[in-house]
Amino acid sequence: MIYTMKTIGKFLKEKREQTGLSLRQASRLSGVSHTHIRDIENGSSVPSFEMVMGFLETYRIEIEEFLKETGYLSPEREAEQKDRIKQIPILSWTQAGHWRECANSPQEDWEFMATDSKGTFALRVRGDSMEPEFHQEDIIVINPYLKAEHNDYVVVCNEEWEATFKQLKKYGKVRVLHPLNAKYEDIELGKNTEYRIIGVVVEKKKKYR
Repeated sequence: MIYTMKTIGKFLKEKREQTGLSLRQASRLSGVSHTHIRDIENGSSVPSFEMVMGFLETYRIEIEEFLKETGYLSPEREAEQKDRIKQIPILSWTQAGHWRECANSPQEDWEFMATDSKGTFALRVRGDSMEPEFHQEDIIVINPYLKAEHNDYVVVCNEEWEATFKQLKKYGKVRVLHPLNAKYEDIELGKNTEYRIIGVVVEKKKKYR
């Protein structure tokens, strides 16, 4: 198979145009100035790793697609990557609060997914509180061993073991569970709202149908 390598700028420009976004629209969504995006696309500026990851999220691109089309994932490296792929269970939101017991005692009829991330289990997104970034039935991969930091996407559960998925925001000593959908309100974590962080989202799988 012949691999045609694209520059990062050309790849990102093609994906932006495929999504129908103008430079200024892409700027608002990614937080990068439209002039910087233009410079990246024409090759006069090289984006940082964090910036590239931000564009992939903005344009809803899988990282494997980016790696293949830009030549960063050769057949040899692709074979090495496959060696790192593992199967993890897709738990229910009820099971998420008891992930350790569930993940360590898989059932024959469970559904599994492949990942090369450091995730331990996966969940299917419910509802629309995290749109437009996460949609109903998207699959998110959770790492329960990471320390949750400001802006991380986290899965938490309350004292009744009811799990929810939000973005963690920290403002000084105040911690907030933030839904991305503006029609939902923030949840301030305090004495009257005891939530336990189950894990940090490390990967998303998109569902097209």
